[in-house]
Amino acid sequence: MILYTNHDGVKLFFSPRDKIELFIDENKALIRRMFGEYSYSLAENYTPPFPNQYETYDGHILHTRSERAATPTSESTSSNKIDACESAVEILTPYWASNSAGKIRAVVNTQHLQQAIQQEVCQSEQTKRCADGCSCEQKYKWHRLLSYDSDDDCKGIFMDWFLFPSCCVCRCENLSSK
Repeated sequence: MILYTNHDGVKLFFSPRDKIELFIDENKALIRRMFGEYSYSLAENYTPPFPNQYETYDGHILHTRSERAATPTSESTSSNKIDACESAVEILTPYWASNSAGKIRAVVNTQHLQQAIQQEVCQSEQTKRCADGCSCEQKYKWHRLLSYDSDDDCKGIFMDWFLFPSCCVCRCENLSSK
């Protein structure tokens, strides 16, 4: 628990998660500037006129994907091709993760600010299609997330790097090196 004295001199006790919520509530404009705002409303059943365009808080376009990049190619969606390694794809909103220095950090995920990661995890080391000197190997990707050091309140909320599973590939021995 953390002791906090508000501007009226009233002493309150907060858990680290409560302190994160309080910081976000007090600094919503800062958080919006850090992440940028979408150029459309996030209301349910709303279809944006330009779904691949995003704007920052001051109206500048942050990112635009071309139609070619936004739609999957016919090769990747072909019904006569399958992956050699079985994997599970999931979207998660982590609350705790180990950073690039191996320190456990609280990842800021609240009702006001959600940070989601898509990860793909290998389901087995070998399959019928990935055998005979080959094996399924987990690959990882670095993600930069807003986090909090629960051991040092003075640091506040900051950006940090975290490693999450990104894909599963079939890797085979290099026969040319033998």
